[in-house]
Amino acid sequence: MVPLSTARQKLFGRIQGKVRAVWVIIVKIRQGEDLDDAEAQIRELLRQRHGLQPYQDDDFTLRNPSEVVQAHEEASRVMAYLLATIGSVSLLVGGIGIMNIMLVSVTERTREIGLRMAVGARSRDILTQFWSRPSRCH
Repeated sequence: MVPLSTARQKLFGRIQGKVRAVWVIIVKIRQGEDLDDAEAQIRELLRQRHGLQPYQDDDFTLRNPSEVVQAHEEASRVMAYLLATIGSVSLLVGGIGIMNIMLVSVTERTREIGLRMAVGARSRDILTQFWSRPSRCH
């Protein structure tokens, strides 16, 4: 809870007696003009109109659309890196899981593989065994 006069002055930037206030000014510069030069001129004009001394900070904010676009591109780049990292970790974990399942499958059938090799089975026959049927639980 804040008194209305304090809210107007401190939170909303309105001074008592000044009911009307300008919140936003949108400026469009001519094509081919220097954006940085225009921004410097606007800043100087606003500082002059607000009666700010050289040692005082600005009591307004200037936003350059190219800065907003650049910030958006940077955020998109960070998100792309983050998604690539998460995808890489997911693939790694999935690969380790598949490798472990295959290892367990071979380990469970070691005795069966040895018996088949002893009776003359070829490597191709043993590989076919793993692709054609699931392992049996004993």
